[in-house]
Amino acid sequence: MTQWQPPKREPKKTKAELYEMLAEAVRNTQAENKRLQQAKRVKAA
Repeated sequence: MTQWQPPKREPKKTKAELYEMLAEAVRNTQAENKRLQQAKRVKAA
């Protein structure tokens, strides 16, 4: 029987990498909000 080994973890991200991930997430949510607002305007018109 083999011994259990914990899963290997990825190395920790640098602050620059984390900042870039955050910036991308913010851009994605802003783009999604714009699409929702435009869809609401089209429905209302």
